[in-house]
Amino acid sequence: MTVGANKESLFAKNMRIVIAAGGTGGHLFPGIAVAREFQARQGAEVTFLTAPKSVTAQILERYGFAWEAVSAEALKGQGLLGRLRSLLKIPGSIRQARTRLLQLKPRLVLGMGGYASGPVGVAAWRLGIPLALHEQNAIPGTTNAWLAKVARRIFVSFPVTRSYLPTDKVVWTGNPIREEFFQKNAERPERPFTVLVTGGSQGAHHLNMETLRALPLLEDIKEQLHFLHLTGDADFPEVEAGYRERGWAAEVAAFSREMPELMGRAHLVVSRAGASTLAELAAVGRAAILVPYPFAANNHQEFNARFLAEAGAGEIILNKDFTGALLAGKIRELMSRPQKREAMEAAARRLAKPDAAKEIVAGCLNLIKSSF
Repeated sequence: MTVGANKESLFAKNMRIVIAAGGTGGHLFPGIAVAREFQARQGAEVTFLTAPKSVTAQILERYGFAWEAVSAEALKGQGLLGRLRSLLKIPGSIRQARTRLLQLKPRLVLGMGGYASGPVGVAAWRLGIPLALHEQNAIPGTTNAWLAKVARRIFVSFPVTRSYLPTDKVVWTGNPIREEFFQKNAERPERPFTVLVTGGSQGAHHLNMETLRALPLLEDIKEQLHFLHLTGDADFPEVEAGYRERGWAAEVAAFSREMPELMGRAHLVVSRAGASTLAELAAVGRAAILVPYPFAANNHQEFNARFLAEAGAGEIILNKDFTGALLAGKIRELMSRPQKREAMEAAARRLAKPDAAKEIVAGCLNLIKSSF
């Protein structure tokens, strides 16, 4: 065996990767997409270090990934005392993360953002383990903004993010999402015109209530419309009853794991503007009315939405302006102007980045090789 072949064999052996993500699904699901690619390409052993939340554990166990909790707490959205308590816990969280990394011995740490990835990223840097980041949103979150100074590579979902980070480290890959979104769906029937309303896993109260207020204004075309409505747990009873009492055909659920299928059936999607949702819309190629969550950190959802809107793939309605009357008007417009809707769908598909996970893994492997 040649020296080069021997080195390549050693490189591929014991490929352990740590992905630090949490505590929201917006950070976790892109990490899962990358983890799957690491396994498929390298047979890598992937461990998630994440926030100690039961929903996080349920998601990772459903996808078959090993995980361990790291003590970490959010800094944003806290009062002064809560923020101070979180700051005082950071040194202990870094020590805990360092201990776990020494035991796991990963070749690389990939931080997906969120407060749980902060201590892990700092510990990796101090131990000399190659650190890469992925930033899902147009405006970097606090954790990734801090870690960008010591990371060796930063993968981003939106081109505009380059202007907020060290440009020599940044690679625009897009946001990795489940491969199911890129699979060809069954042909979508032209009728009924199907509207998917979703506020993300937690739901969106304002979207839910204003959609109900739109229904009386669409009564004359009721037979031509069908709603798929994901409400979140809190609003499910009221929204489900609202459709039923008004006599509307609708499929209402608190949450669904079948988003590729639901988006595939939709002619129009009304949603918040989380980074993963926008990547999914592009993958499936769907026209969208985007209502950014107004309290997102650094207003990043509005900046996310602008990327689709400027490309002609969606329309933005600010939360304060989103009313049932406005929604009813938009539904009527896109029903009566199929050419406009088809142009929006084509624009969305042009933004899709189906190889995002592959590009991130390739970039990470190059980092590992350069330090091997």
